[in-house]
Amino acid sequence: METLIEAVLIVLLVAPAGWLARRTVARRAGARTASAADGATVPIPCRARWRQGVRRRVFGYGRLGPGADGTGAVFKAPLRRAVVLPRGGRAAVRTGLRPGMRVLEYRAPDGLRVDFQVYDAEVDRAARILRIPDPADFR
Repeated sequence: METLIEAVLIVLLVAPAGWLARRTVARRAGARTASAADGATVPIPCRARWRQGVRRRVFGYGRLGPGADGTGAVFKAPLRRAVVLPRGGRAAVRTGLRPGMRVLEYRAPDGLRVDFQVYDAEVDRAARILRIPDPADFR
């Protein structure tokens, strides 16, 4: 009986915390999207994982933003050099393991493969920053 009471108390305490966290994330993502719609350059917080190369099997938290000269997107992690990603690649969007997150599997024209884990509300904006053509444009 004590185990049941403990389980119920945990659910009653954890569920509101999860709801509040998802609500806060959605509110912040909406504010970033609104700022970007006004023309401001707003980087997207994300988690990146390289599929090959030196950083293979290592993920890093950082921000994905447009490049200064328009050549491609830039991923900037704290205390690391910025990585310029070439534009014109392809991407597939799949559901992430974390609730409220999606994985944008990006493949650059030169063969570079990177997975970006971004919030649901910012998948379209991340695709635009990477300059991935929308399939609807080719119909």
